[in-house]
Order: sequence, then structure tokens, then C-alpha cells
Amino acid sequence: MIKYYLLLFVRNIKRQRLFSAINLLGLTAGIVSTLLIYLYVDREFSYDRFHGNAENIYRINQTFIWGENDNNQFASLGPGVAYAIKTDIPEATEVTRVQPPGDFLVTNAEDKNNIRAFDESNILAVDSNFFEVFTFPLVKGDIKTALQKPHSAILTESTAKKYFGSKEAIGKFLQFGEDSVTETYEVTAIVRDVPDNSYIEFDILVSMSSFPRIMQSNDLWLWTTFETFVLLDKQASVPAFEAKLQTLPRKYAEGTLQRIMNQSFDDYIKSGKKWDLFAQPLTSIRLHSTNVYNRLNNVGNANTVYILMGVEVLIILLSCINFMNLSTAQYTRRIKESSLRKIMGSDKIQLALHFFSEAFMFCCLAALIGLGLVQLLLPFFNVLTESQLSLNLLQHPDILWVLLGLIVVMSLLSGSYPAIFLSKFSPVEAMKGKLRTGKQGKTLRNGLVTFQFVISMVLIVCTIVVFQQLRFLGQKDIGFDRENLMIINRVEWINDAENFVHALENIPGVEKASWCSGVPPYLADGDQFSGEDSGGKITPLNYIKADEHYAATLSINLKVGRNFFKDIPGDKDRIILNETAVNALGWNVDESVLGKKVDYPGRGRYEVIGVVKDFHYWSINQPIQPMAIFHIKNDIFTIGKKYAVLRVTPGSEESLTKLIASVQKNWQLHAGNHPFQYDFVDDSFERNFRSQEKFGQALTVFSALAIIIACFGLLGMIIYTLEQRTKEIGIRKVVGASVWNIWMLVVKDYTLLIMAAIALSTPLCIWGLNSWLEAFQYRVPISPWAFIIAGGSILATAWTITSYHVIKAALTNPVTVLKDE
Repeated sequence: MIKYYLLLFVRNIKRQRLFSAINLLGLTAGIVSTLLIYLYVDREFSYDRFHGNAENIYRINQTFIWGENDNNQFASLGPGVAYAIKTDIPEATEVTRVQPPGDFLVTNAEDKNNIRAFDESNILAVDSNFFEVFTFPLVKGDIKTALQKPHSAILTESTAKKYFGSKEAIGKFLQFGEDSVTETYEVTAIVRDVPDNSYIEFDILVSMSSFPRIMQSNDLWLWTTFETFVLLDKQASVPAFEAKLQTLPRKYAEGTLQRIMNQSFDDYIKSGKKWDLFAQPLTSIRLHSTNVYNRLNNVGNANTVYILMGVEVLIILLSCINFMNLSTAQYTRRIKESSLRKIMGSDKIQLALHFFSEAFMFCCLAALIGLGLVQLLLPFFNVLTESQLSLNLLQHPDILWVLLGLIVVMSLLSGSYPAIFLSKFSPVEAMKGKLRTGKQGKTLRNGLVTFQFVISMVLIVCTIVVFQQLRFLGQKDIGFDRENLMIINRVEWINDAENFVHALENIPGVEKASWCSGVPPYLADGDQFSGEDSGGKITPLNYIKADEHYAATLSINLKVGRNFFKDIPGDKDRIILNETAVNALGWNVDESVLGKKVDYPGRGRYEVIGVVKDFHYWSINQPIQPMAIFHIKNDIFTIGKKYAVLRVTPGSEESLTKLIASVQKNWQLHAGNHPFQYDFVDDSFERNFRSQEKFGQALTVFSALAIIIACFGLLGMIIYTLEQRTKEIGIRKVVGASVWNIWMLVVKDYTLLIMAAIALSTPLCIWGLNSWLEAFQYRVPISPWAFIIAGGSILATAWTITSYHVIKAALTNPVTVLKDE
């Protein structure tokens, strides 16, 4: 029986090569796109599930205490939160903290003839119980004692190889820092490289006890640089745990507030502030943290994944509908074949089985071709999505089950309508050529075509709006000129940074230069301040330290007052605010603010000398928060990094290369053998939206694929319609109808279907796009032009496809089609 169906399948392919090729192409496209989307979605959902305790690990978030009117959560806590949880909540069996201590120059100087030094930015300081919570497989060493002592370091396999080659690394020493400020760490363990589906990424782990300041700050709640994770008892109630969390800020943050801000917790709450704690499952961080400011890593977006899953379903449906339409388009060619089978004794079940088996074989063949194409396309897809996906059926047997399920579902969907339709007719009527499809069949086919147009419309409109939003973000005025701004990192390595910046100013092509502690979109410092005559109201201010050339270099506009002056020594203890900070402190943005004092409780008082217009110093997708600029020589605490920022003259790629070489030469003169690192501000802003850009590109690819499949379905329906109306067209020509009249006759029906599809798809588009745009702080309105362009494109495509076949049918000699009448 199988051999029989296989022979029939091969014979039908040979007879109908064009239709078979189109069917195979549509099904293959559906399977390829489905497998690619499945691999991507599966990876996104797999984040952090490799940990043995994944289902019981929670990250503790808090209210974003450093912003005004910002409802997002903050994943960075003070070091004291962990101790409060340990003390008051016994359901938390383990509490561990993770903190990025900063970048270090790490050196293996064991062999003086082969010194290996690298600037490491992927270092994490962790508590000694880190591996009691997380599962990162050990290669060498004792994981229970590896982090017990100060100045202990754990390396990943690739990092160990980078510093020690094939030699044994356990027990060896690495120097962290440079010149006179160095500390020696002992390598105590080696772990496997961190998988790419981990929120926590590192090359080196160091023991938290290596930093005395941290170990002496167990009561601090305002040093918010720690991500805190809890391993919850399996029997514990999460709602009850969260309820206990809410009691901790009042009980334990009071001391910090009194000591640093001279304010009680009740006064803090009465001033309109909030301080709540939240428990977020570890496995939800990757896709459900768009409302959280994360410290350790970037995150994804659940809406993006759900949209791609929806596109996957739509493409499968389009492929199946395409197969149905093309199968019924061959109706007049295969109806007599099926009639003879009925006359020879085949019943409805046997005929239906024949069509289902044909659909199944098409899907199997498409699956085999699809697997090969996925292997070929994966490298390009990985570049598109910035991932490391692989199609390894031995390591991931679930893909086989997905593929098998896909074949079965697509076979049932694709073969259902042809099997039912072509097995229930009267063979006598069919042999006489008098078979009629009926109103019901026509309604179903029109419904399928309309559904295809609805899908096409939704995908085109969504693609247009996604790119409009991305272009809007790329072109939005962010308060300063981000183009042609070059950043030199790690200027703290240079003893005389001021002279270094002055030397850079003399390089041809450098218009202005400044040195500072932060450049947008990366400003990391902040604390609580209060304004003069504010009654002790505490206001969070983010801040940087910069010289007198900073505002001019970035083209930040000064709205009120003046900038720092080099020849006024007193400016070292003065401050410049942004507009949002002035408003948050309760002052007016005008000349009256000049001379007012900003208090840093217990540490200093600063006179306001100027106000700059608001500018985005974080991601464009975040609201502008209160911000202050201190003089670069002020002694206020910063995380220690320094940067030089250069305004360079726009030019050719060759001139830019020469400029970078000149900057590097000056770097080597001032910084010696320290690695030269640079970046551009516009590139940094673009990286914040790279995932959205990749999503837009992926959506474009899959949308184009879906539209091509829909066009194949439309082609099948046109051929089917013309085969049904061949004699009608012949008669109309005999009685005087022109080609134009016949074209209008056929095109009118499809135009009405497209107009119906546009009407049906519009509310779906508006709902879906509004849901997606909610994730953006600044967004474009959904323009009617998106619908006009999408609808016009579909109409133009449909008319183009229709015109060729209609005109061909209209030019056919009516004698040829009416000779049997």
C-alpha cells in the first residue's frame, strides 16, 4: 500500500511539475521559517533553566529610589538587604550577592619573558555561597572552599587558557590592577565557560571578602551596586515571602537614612517616596524585565518572542492554505482521475487517504529539504539575531519531535480540504463535465484567500511601523549632538589626564576634547541630595564629574548661568544641574536658581552656577532623571573610571583611521603599554536598541517569506477560478466582451476580498502595535500611511499576478474552449 501511494505521488509530481514545485516551495518555506523561529524561541525560554535550583531562585528587586516619577523596578540593591533577608526570613535557605567591581588590568607575570596582561571587564565579585545557589559545572578545584578566602579567583576554562595556556592554573597567581595599585589573587578553581543562555555572565569570579569596604557595609541600603539572589525553600509560599520582604525597608533602611540623609523612614515615605522590595523568578529575568533596570546583563523582550511565535503560526497556516488552494486549482485535471477510482470501487475513505498521503509525502519531502536549508541558513540567522543557535539532532532530540509534529499538523491541514472536497462528488456528473463546486465551496475558498490577505496586511503594517519606530529613535533629538563623538576609555590609567586631553586637542581633526567620569549613555554614579530651603526633602541625583569643556564638546546647551571656568578655583566645589533636577529640588528654571545650595548630607554643600537643558544620558527608552555635573577635580565619590571624549571633524573613513592612529600614538606616550580602547557615542546608543533592530530585520525576513507564500496561494486561486470560468469567458468574448471587461470581471472579486481583508486587519494591527509600542518611553503614532502603503502594495501585487493569467485566458480563441458544447 505504501509503495502504491509512493508511486502515485511520484507520478503526480512528474505530471504537474509547476504546481508540485510551488507546493513544495511553500511547504519548505513554512518548515524552514518555523524551525528557525523555534530554535530562537526555545533558546529565549531556556535562559537560566540549566541551574539545578532554577525554579526556586529569585532575584530581589526594589523601587527605583534614584528617580522621580519612575515606576520601573531596580535590580541593584545595597549590601545590607542580603543580611536583612538572612536575619528575618528563614524561608530563604541561601542569600547570595553578585557585584561587578569594575574593570581590571589582569596580569600573569610568572614568566617574565612572556607576560600576559588583559583588560578584563567581565569580572564579578560573589559571596562564598554563590555555588550553593547557582550551577556552573566545576572542571578543577574544590567548589565548596574556592571562595572562602579573600583574594580568591575562579576562572572559566577559556580564561584559564588565555593566561596559563596548557599549564596548570590552580594555585597560580594573577595581579589585578596596575603600577602601585595592585592586588594578587590566587586561582582556586576552574569552571566551564558560561553558557550563552545565562543572565549571569563572567570570565572571572572573585571572592566578595576581597573587598573590605563591602564586608564593612552590611547595614548599608544606599550603595546600590549589588544584585541579590535568594534560594527559597521548596515548601515556602512565594506570596508570603514577598509579604515579609515589605517589612524589611522600614526596619533596616532607617539607620542608613538617618545617618546619611538625617531623615527617618516615615519622613522619607511622607515626602512621596516609595521603598518596596519584589521577588522576581530567575527564569523570568530574560523575558520579563523590560520594567526593571538590570545591572549584570541585557535582557530580551517577551513581546518580541510572542510576536515571532505568532508569525510562526501564521506562516504554517499560510503554507497549508497555499497547498489547499493549489490542490483545488488542479481540480479539473484530477477530478476525472478520482472519478475513475470511484467507479473502480474506491470509497470516500480510500480517496481521502490518497490525498492525505500525498500531503504527508509533500510535507516529508519539504521537511528533508528544510533541514538542509536550515543548516545552510543558520550562520546568517545567527548574525541577524546575534545568537549562537545550532541544529544538532543528537544533542537536541526535541527538534525531531517538533519536526514530526509539524509534518503531521501540516499534512492534516493541507490535505483536509482537498481530501473532503475531491472525495464527495458524483463520479457520473464529473465524467460528464457537469460538476459544480457550489456556493459553500466558493465561500470557503474566498475565506481562505481573505485570511491570507489579512495575514499579509498585518505583517506589512507591523513591519512598516517597527521600522518607523526604530528610525524615530535613531533620529530623535536627545539634547546633545551624539554624532562624531569619540570616547577614550580607562583614562584613569594616565597620571596626568589633563595634559593628555590637551595633547589630543592638538591632533588635526579633533575639534574639542574633555575628560570626565561618564559619557552618555553610561552614567553610573548617583546619591541622595537635598536643596536649599527644601525642608530636608531628599532628592536622588545622578551625577558625573567633568571639566570645563564637557558641555561644549557634547554640544549640551546651557539654559541658565555659566559653565565651569578653569581660572576660577572655587568652581571645584560648584555644581551644574539639568532642568529636571532643578524642578525636582523645587526650584524654578530661571536666574533665581543661581547661587542656591545643594546639600550632600554629611559631606558637603555645593553652589549652583548653571542649568543645562535636559539631555538623555541613559537609554532613549528611559525618562530623563535629575542629574548634576560636578567639576572633575571635586572629591565626590565616583566608581573610579575616567574617560576622554573628543568632538571629531566628520570626514572619510581614511581620515578617521588616521585620526584614531594619532590618538593611539598619544595614548601610548601617556599610558605606556596599557591597552588602547575607544568607542563612539552614537554606536553606544544604537547598541541599546540593537535587539529591537534585529527584531525588525527578522520580522522583515519572515514577513517577506509569508507574503511570498500568500502570493503562491493567490496564484493557485486565480488559476482555479479561470479553469472554472473558461467557458464563461469564451461566451463573453463571443458576445463582444473586451479583454478589459474580462479583466475587470475577475479582478473585481479579488479587489473586494482585499478590501475586506484590510478592514478586518486594521483593528488587529492597531491592538498589536499598541501593545508593542508600550515598551517604549517615546514612540511614534500609528500612521494611516502604514495602512495605505500596505493595502496599496497588496492590491498592486494581486493585480499584477491576476493580470497575466486573466489576459492570457481572455486572449484564448473562444472556439478552442467551446468546441465541445
